[in-house]
Amino acid sequence: MSSSIPIKHVVLVGATGAVGAPVLKTLQDQHFDVTVFTRPTSNHSFPSNVHVSGVDYEDVAGLTKALEGQDALISTIGFGGAPLQKNLLDAAIAAGVKRFLPSEFGCDTENQHVAAVPIFRTKLEVMEYMEDKVKGTGTTYTCVYTNAFLDWGLVNAGLLLDLPGKKVQLIDGGETPFTSNSLDIIAKGTVAVRLNGAVVTLNQLLGYAKKYAGADGWEVEEVSSEAMEQEGMKNFQAKPEDPSGYVMHFIKRAIHGKEFGGNFDDNNDNALLGLKKMSDAEVEQLVRSLVK
Repeated sequence: MSSSIPIKHVVLVGATGAVGAPVLKTLQDQHFDVTVFTRPTSNHSFPSNVHVSGVDYEDVAGLTKALEGQDALISTIGFGGAPLQKNLLDAAIAAGVKRFLPSEFGCDTENQHVAAVPIFRTKLEVMEYMEDKVKGTGTTYTCVYTNAFLDWGLVNAGLLLDLPGKKVQLIDGGETPFTSNSLDIIAKGTVAVRLNGAVVTLNQLLGYAKKYAGADGWEVEEVSSEAMEQEGMKNFQAKPEDPSGYVMHFIKRAIHGKEFGGNFDDNNDNALLGLKKMSDAEVEQLVRSLVK
């Protein structure tokens, strides 16, 4: 973890998730002293060199005690737990933690169009809370913007392609370039503001997928990102308690809509972190590695 402030002791929240697991591995590989926060009811086992602390995320005093002596706190908590980050920040400030990385992994919420999407409101509330709370304290924060998850998005939930099921939604013709980062690159750049692992198009990914998974049997649906957003908003207003009707609509709109700033090619921190952009050949190899 690069920083002008020496960082040795790091707490990770959400260590078993899609982002948290590779972040934990990277922290270990770089020889940080790592403590994982879990809920008291968790029975997940971690490597012997990882400290495990069961915490109540509603108990700021308890969190403060658990954070004493720590240099940095990384949150990879999911959408549902995002509001709890306010408690984590309060505790980090009280305990004298130097650096806080909130769970901002994903679309760039500094973009005004992304900021207007309903599912990102909680993240924006946390951002505003952080900006206000850290003033005059010894705690700083860094946000990690990654846009789409590349490897995860090819095999999970059809975010980019449904590689196992041979299905794809070609959004806006499938030719809009967008930034996509593998989980490994995300983990290596945990102190970045914006990571630019690869700039790809859906048609490019589909071409690689057909090459290695076979060209036959694909279900291709042509869709408009604007229409997806409109459908998502309709479902959100009708049944906000059912995220299956709108979350993926909004995320795909934020990734692929040109005005949403999903292409980080001219606005990233790769050079600062010593991270190289993936070549087309490396992206192709990644797709090949995911074909069963």
